[in-house]
Amino acid sequence: MNLQGNGNNHNNKRNLEDENDAFISFKQSSDYERITGQKPITENADGSVDLSSDEERKEKLREAIEMENSSAYEDLDDFVYKQNKKRAKSRGHHHHHHHRSPSRLSPQSSHRSSSKKKQHKHRHHFRKHHHRKRMKKWKKILIGLLISIVSLLLIAVIVFAVLVNAGKKELLDKGFFNIDVPSSIDAQVSDSGNYIEYNGHKYKYNDNMTSILCMGIDREKLGTIGDNTGTGGQADTLFLLAMDLSTGKSTVVNISRDTMAEIDIYSLHNEVYLGKENAQICLAYSYGDGKESSCRHEVDAVRRLFYNLPINTYYALEMDGIGAINNSVGGVTVTSPETIGPYKEGESYNLWYESYYPKGDEWKNPVTFVQSRSHSTVEGNNMRMQRQKAYLDAFASEVYDQTKGNITTPVNIFNAASPYACSNLTPAKVSYLSVSAFQQNFKGFEIVNVPGKVVEGKEKHLDEDSGTESGYAEFYVNEKKFFKMFLDLYYIQVS
Repeated sequence: MNLQGNGNNHNNKRNLEDENDAFISFKQSSDYERITGQKPITENADGSVDLSSDEERKEKLREAIEMENSSAYEDLDDFVYKQNKKRAKSRGHHHHHHHRSPSRLSPQSSHRSSSKKKQHKHRHHFRKHHHRKRMKKWKKILIGLLISIVSLLLIAVIVFAVLVNAGKKELLDKGFFNIDVPSSIDAQVSDSGNYIEYNGHKYKYNDNMTSILCMGIDREKLGTIGDNTGTGGQADTLFLLAMDLSTGKSTVVNISRDTMAEIDIYSLHNEVYLGKENAQICLAYSYGDGKESSCRHEVDAVRRLFYNLPINTYYALEMDGIGAINNSVGGVTVTSPETIGPYKEGESYNLWYESYYPKGDEWKNPVTFVQSRSHSTVEGNNMRMQRQKAYLDAFASEVYDQTKGNITTPVNIFNAASPYACSNLTPAKVSYLSVSAFQQNFKGFEIVNVPGKVVEGKEKHLDEDSGTESGYAEFYVNEKKFFKMFLDLYYIQVS
């Protein structure tokens, strides 16, 4: 059907009431009959029908057209309602049903609302509830920044967690584990040293233990054994940090540089292995490159001293680096256990490193405090070890207090010492050690000395301080006491 007219088809009532109704026509007489229910009175030559002046038929036609338009617009309203309901469900929002107002062209429209203004308001009311406002540009930028920050923080946390887990795995790596107890010790070793029976008790190796060998290096000293001279320097300070990662207990084992131990000897420039010699353990460092190979030689010597104990981490610091780490925490206040040089027994000193000290200010130098020793007595190194212990206690306490307020303090110290250090400490190991210290509420180190005695060796040398000739100091380990210390540190009594 085609309704033709001089106005909009959506406003048929107005058009039908026009003075000239002849504009309404049907292209086919069958359409006229279907709409009016009657056959046309007249029919044009081409089969079309014009509305005559028959008022009864005109009225029926008006009603039929309105009913047909009403049906079409009600169908449209139902479709819009169902579509909006479907969208609301997909967004997870509750859809509020709006009662449909009759269509402008429905037959009821004349009874419910005769005003176009009311119909116009209804159309805008519908848009008010269903139109989505566009977000302002500055809000989009702000949300984007917040998402980026949260994403970066999440990535940082994940990376740090991965580092921590990797650090623990590295620290606890036992490698080729095979504890070798000398025949002088009446002990039975089984399962490669995982179990040891001693004095009627059975011990199991603590798999949560890790060891870090720390070395203070004097690069100016050369090591000479017989005709073979090493150029890497000497490990003037040696201590082994034994840590139980499950409890956080940390013990520093002071090892005298003069300890007589089996060390590897190499020809000049670390080219040819010459064999093993029993000598001061500090000299093992000499027969290397002064860096990685020297550290490995020293680790090997200490590992043998500790019955083939796994030592997979080392840290070597040149003596000049002590000033750098001392200043990185703002200086260290320490009490001297002996009188030597500018330091008096029982007095406290706030140590701060400078490249040059005016006369009278030498007492500030932390390098002098931990390095100087008396050559006039074989106990000189033992006394120096007491000062090093005092300094280490004071330094560790300062670091712990500062780390409580700034978690990056250990990393800052590590970076300050890096130009003077040689180490296989990785960021993963440092991360885990930092986290572990706080999780276990670190309270400092217990410091013990390898038991034994020092004697004057047969080989003589000239003491520059006193100008007299004396023998080199030689420290001999008390094997039974040391083995018991070893068991207490690294094993758990199980029977």
